Order: sequence, then structure tokens, then C-alpha cells
Amino acid sequence: MNASINSQVVMITGGSTGIGAAAALSFAKAGSQVLTTGRNEATLRESASRHENISYVVADVSRSADVARSIDEVKRRYGRLDVLVNNAGVWGIAPLAYVTSEHIREAFDINVVGAIETTRQALPLLRESKGVIVNVSSIAADHPMPNMSVYSASKAAILALTRAWARELAADGIRVNAVSPGPVETPIFSPEKLRMPAEQIAQMAEAIPQMIPMRRIGSVDEVAPVILFLASRASSFVTGAQYAVAGGMEA
Repeated sequence: MNASINSQVVMITGGSTGIGAAAALSFAKAGSQVLTTGRNEATLRESASRHENISYVVADVSRSADVARSIDEVKRRYGRLDVLVNNAGVWGIAPLAYVTSEHIREAFDINVVGAIETTRQALPLLRESKGVIVNVSSIAADHPMPNMSVYSASKAAILALTRAWARELAADGIRVNAVSPGPVETPIFSPEKLRMPAEQIAQMAEAIPQMIPMRRIGSVDEVAPVILFLASRASSFVTGAQYAVAGGMEA
């Protein structure tokens, strides 16, 4: 599989930590040139320092001007784009009664609008390369849980976009697929991200494995290879598909 992604140019949104950073490193090690984007320069720099093939742009996918700047940087550095990984996302837990308009806007602006705008602006380059789009959804789109309605809905939208784009862009030679991770150890489980006390997070972390047939949390290094597979020629007849990386939780 590595030979089939050698020398590709890859753009990964939300590439500073978690799944995005793991995918960036995997692509880089396989010989691809990788541009990551994110809002935190310190974590982007740290991620990029792990391999010479990784560069970064500080950008917020919810801002059209930032997206345009990222695409322009891809053009300037590499002159083409072979793979777009729409990974940027936020996650929040809130009962419906306590959901705020800010919570809703942030989830959809980043998780959904960001993916749409990034793909729209990258489309001319992807048409030229007959490239690949990999959207990172979540098993929560198929298994919505209490207190996660907004997040689950945003990730269900990613699946709808994936299936529609796969049909729409097939004539351009562009493949579009989705990866749906299950519970995975990432910084998104930190108290700062969840806005929950550490004790509650610990209780949740103990309960979650019981929902998974494999009875454990996954790792980002188990998700990244699936993203690479979908970007490679090994999946050349795969489009509009959803790959669950969820320890047996069915998509």
C-alpha cells in the first residue's frame, strides 16, 4: 500500500493532534508530502516536527479566508493536491436542555461547514489529479447517544455529504469515502475539551469499553491506516463507502 501513496500531496485539516496527526505521520513515512491545518500553532509545529515531509498552516476551517489561504499554500508549495482528509472537528457533550446556540454553531461551522468549504475550494486541484477525499465522521452518527445529539447530527451530515459527493464527483474521477472511528484515545477526551470534571471523564472512560464488542478503546494508530488505505490505489474501486474503525460497533 505504501508504494501506491508514495509522492502524493496530502492536505489534512485538524492535523495537529489525535487522528489527524497520526494520519499525517503515516502519510509522511509512506513518502507523501503532507500539509496540515489547525488553529493551534504550537501543536501543529509539534506534529510537523515528527517528519520532514510534514508542513503546516495555522487556519480555522470555519473561516472561508483561512481555507483559501490553506489551498493557496498547497498550490504554492506543491502545485497539486492528490488527497484531502477532512478531519477537523469538535466534540461536546450537553443535554438538549443545556445546548446553547454557540455550541450548535461551533459544532456545525467546524464539523460540517468547514468540510464543505474546504472541499469546495480544493475541488479544482482534486479534479486535475483525479484525487481522493476522505471524510472523518464518527460511529456516533450511527449510534447517537443521549447528551450528544448536536455532535451526532453533525457527523451524520458528514456521511450524507460523503455519499452525495461520491455520486456527484465520480465523473471527475474523484473518489469520496468516510472513516467512522469509534471511541479512540485522543486529546478530545481532556477536561478542557469536554468541559466536564476529571472524575466524570474517568467514569465515562470506564463505562465506554463495555459498549464495544472488543471491550477496549481504540488508538489513533488504528485509524490512520484505514485513511491511508482509502487514499491509496488499493481502494481504487471504492467510493461512497463508510469504514467503521470501532472495535465491532456496527456502522
